[in-house]
Amino acid sequence: MLKDKNILIGITGGIAAYKICSLIRLYKNNGANVRVVLTPHSEKFVTKLTLQTLSQNDVYLEPFDIDEYKPEHISLTNSDIFVIAPATANTISKIANGICDNLLTTTACAFNKPFLIVPAMNNQMWENKFIQENITKLKNSGYNVLEPAEGFLACGTNGTGRMREPEEIFEETVKILSDNKILKGKKFLITAGGTREKIDPVRYITNNSSGKMGIALAENAHNMGAEVTLISTFKYSGNIKNIVTETAKEMEQAVKNNINNKDCIIMAAAVSDYRVANYSEQKIKKGDEDNITLQLVKNPDILKEICQSGTNAKIIGFCAESENLTENAKKKIKDKGCDYIIANDISRKDIGFESDKNEVYIIDKNLNIKHIEKDTKYNIAKKILENIFE
Repeated sequence: MLKDKNILIGITGGIAAYKICSLIRLYKNNGANVRVVLTPHSEKFVTKLTLQTLSQNDVYLEPFDIDEYKPEHISLTNSDIFVIAPATANTISKIANGICDNLLTTTACAFNKPFLIVPAMNNQMWENKFIQENITKLKNSGYNVLEPAEGFLACGTNGTGRMREPEEIFEETVKILSDNKILKGKKFLITAGGTREKIDPVRYITNNSSGKMGIALAENAHNMGAEVTLISTFKYSGNIKNIVTETAKEMEQAVKNNINNKDCIIMAAAVSDYRVANYSEQKIKKGDEDNITLQLVKNPDILKEICQSGTNAKIIGFCAESENLTENAKKKIKDKGCDYIIANDISRKDIGFESDKNEVYIIDKNLNIKHIEKDTKYNIAKKILENIFE
């Protein structure tokens, strides 16, 4: 996702500095070239040797400490983005006011490409009016700021100040560097995962959906500029609004609660067609019987309900079939009334449920068909959005 991108990471003196090792791995595993510049105090938390080993590049600390033909603060600006994480209150204030008293802040002053500032500090420091003024100053000057999360802090208190996780920083980097912003300003609602229908407190009925396709769609839409709400049957740790549900009825309610003012709704979740009629509040004990009968009742058809709701959103459904793929998909789009159906063959072992790859057919309401050949689910999701919205 970041193939051939040059990423400069600035690490300042905060306890969260150790997490940047994981961030470097994420960047490297996705094809980026990574260089690191440190403030003097950051070496108290993470070593140059560790960062050099992970980035496979020299790590910069003092001006002119490496023999290059250019001053470091100028040569380091030959990067696509400058990610400063963790960004302490001290460094944020220096950058906001043009102070250049170490290699990192001097490089920041000379850097004229995208920035991503990821603050981390005590909650009272974060709430300090001068820090907030400096954050506002940076935002108004075009800097991207990934504001801290609420949680338990290293100082022993709970509050806002916790650095975002490496996966969230990674996703925000991808979004900033994405060349394709065709969805900027649009609002998406996307469902993902397989619903679970409870039998008793320990048993349930479900399906093999991993939710990977829904996540890939949510991440691509986010990276293309959309504001995304993800309704999933599992907790998603990335930088996208996430509502977790379990059953079909819970997902139905969550969708209805979040359907307003959406430009696109993508129903990628595998919703159970039936649920148990009489849920047992207590665990069902094994008796002498060789057989047990469960009575099932039909679940709501969420996709059909949305299509009949009068929403102006573009509605995209999914069709998982084990035979007669395109024929069944055509019947489904007529029955549901959605704008598009994405059909995939779950009988194949190399694609579909639980696999990292897929191969799909995009069918529109006029029954035109577009085939997208086998690829990673991330790339398939990107191609689906590009085909529908470009």
